[in-house]
Amino acid sequence: MSDAHASPKNSDQPQDQQSVIENAGTVGFWTIASRVLGLYRFRLMAQIFGATGVADAFNFAFVFPNLTRRLFGEGALSSAFVPVFSGQLAKGEKEAANRTASVLLCRLFYWLSLGCIVVIALAAGARLALPWALSTFPTLFTRWATGDLLLEIQLIQWLLPYLVFINLSAVLMGILNSLGHFRIPAFAPVLLNIFMIAACWMVKGTSQPSQAIWYVAYAVLAGGVAQLLIQVPPALARGFRYHPTASPSDPGYQEVMANFKPVVLLVAVFQINVMLDNIIAQIFIPESGPVTYLNMGTSIYQLPFSIIALALGTAALPLLSAYWAQQRTQDFVKTLLTGIRLNIFLAIPCTVGIVLLAVDIVRLLYGTGRFLENNAEPVYRTAGVAIYSTLGLVFFSVNAMLARGLYAMKDMRTPTSTSAWSVAINLAFNLIFVVGWPALARVLDPYRMTSPSDPSTAHYVIEVLCAPASLKESGIALASTISNGWQTWMLWKVVRQRLEERSVQAPRVERMLGRLLSAAAISVIAGYIGYRQFAGKPEWEGFWAFFGAALGAIVPFWLLGKQYFIAQLKDAPQEDARYRYGVREEFWSDELKFEYALYSTAMASAIMGFLVWAVRDSLPPEGNFIAVLQRAIVPVVAGVLVYQSAASGMMSREYEEVWAALTRKFRRK
Repeated sequence: MSDAHASPKNSDQPQDQQSVIENAGTVGFWTIASRVLGLYRFRLMAQIFGATGVADAFNFAFVFPNLTRRLFGEGALSSAFVPVFSGQLAKGEKEAANRTASVLLCRLFYWLSLGCIVVIALAAGARLALPWALSTFPTLFTRWATGDLLLEIQLIQWLLPYLVFINLSAVLMGILNSLGHFRIPAFAPVLLNIFMIAACWMVKGTSQPSQAIWYVAYAVLAGGVAQLLIQVPPALARGFRYHPTASPSDPGYQEVMANFKPVVLLVAVFQINVMLDNIIAQIFIPESGPVTYLNMGTSIYQLPFSIIALALGTAALPLLSAYWAQQRTQDFVKTLLTGIRLNIFLAIPCTVGIVLLAVDIVRLLYGTGRFLENNAEPVYRTAGVAIYSTLGLVFFSVNAMLARGLYAMKDMRTPTSTSAWSVAINLAFNLIFVVGWPALARVLDPYRMTSPSDPSTAHYVIEVLCAPASLKESGIALASTISNGWQTWMLWKVVRQRLEERSVQAPRVERMLGRLLSAAAISVIAGYIGYRQFAGKPEWEGFWAFFGAALGAIVPFWLLGKQYFIAQLKDAPQEDARYRYGVREEFWSDELKFEYALYSTAMASAIMGFLVWAVRDSLPPEGNFIAVLQRAIVPVVAGVLVYQSAASGMMSREYEEVWAALTRKFRRK
């Protein structure tokens, strides 16, 4: 790959766009700390509560307040508020900005508190009506034990106030980010995990999990209060002044609410989506623990998602909002594309690594205590969810950036409408994978069992048709991946349309995506042929099968990409090997730069994937904790080093940008 050389570092990259990467690094660092602690918290809860009715009750009760944290604290409310607040600051209207934020804080506290009181009262009524419902509709409640259902309702009542504190904290986060401060808002979620971990340690070894779970619930509320209070001093220190007013006539507040109305619908749509996932898991998957598997499995991809997409989106939103307000559309496009390119550059290798190492990662994180019961079935089912949800990591990450681009344009309706359609698609595929395919398998099962050793084509077809029936909660994760892939395409089309309305041409990725998919299909076929040439032959060792698969898969992809870019750059001035394909940076069009980002990321990730595969298979099988740690950590470290080397060797623009930003940040320190 010597022809894909790097150009010199991009010294002409705008300083404010460089700051996006640096601020994303700050957010990403504390997000890593929060997510690592969150995974350790999951491990403790798996050890103490396992995949039991108590664990399901807590996870189900925590869905709603925790979703408001993800939606409001990690995007939606900030997306409605930050463009207005940042615009006021950019125009020198600091007093108006403070007044708008104060009105929002005051009214948000009032309405959320009122909503919590109403829902808590309804839950109290449900508790009183529960004995009558159990006696009148016994078949409807066969999925739950009476005690678990009662505990679930009680936990919902207790955990609801958490959403008041976390949403007020989200407004303070938007204020601080608009004022250029990212450290404390990014650190705040760490406090929730610290409180919950402390609660788990207090009840570790308990013989009464239904009582012990209340300590964890109390810790959630305490963590919400702490996240709010820790952001008050830095906000005051940077010039924010709270005005005790709740007047809805404030122009800034009215603009926030105009932006927020579609976001409220988006919250409801997203809430319905996740609740439906959990309800379908509880009702249609007869075994215990599906909600726990779903929550713990999806937490695996949420770690890189938070580090990558949320960090970049949080850092980019104020800058995108300012560019759009000042009609600096070219800078807006460059910043948006930088965020998308970096999302793809970081998300694809994470996807490859997690898919290959899912079982080992889950065993390391959660494989303890009751989570190893029944021949470690919880580990394998959680790993299935991790694999199918991580397949959508690129879609989730790009969606987060595209949505923020639309929010900066003050287009709140498009993310909502596409999310509504995404929910419908997700629900349809949920029912197909969790309900429809198991029903089909039951119909075909007699034909499969009559000739289990029949090598005929018909028997093979029946086996293939029945295979998706075993997905269970993994089918729910796969449905989400499919629906988010569709949403990515729709969001990109709308963003491109909005830019064209301002006479700016955004890259058209259809051509390159088609070529990438075609090249990938050819490479997969070639890799499979290479593998089959050596696999299963006693005269050849396993290394040769791996080597044949790697060469067969990588070489065609590399050659096809090389030919494409050489053809696109044939009319550009050729210089020397210091530049990618011998062509200076300024002679690459924005569209071609974006296409090279897709190609180089896919190529480097493929190289990394084969190396991770080889390292994983060379390690001893899991046994004690050291062996489990080795199987989960060593391939990850090897993968990171290989991906870095491959990206550097291909002279990935994204690699250069990330490395330059990190170098500047550490030098300042």
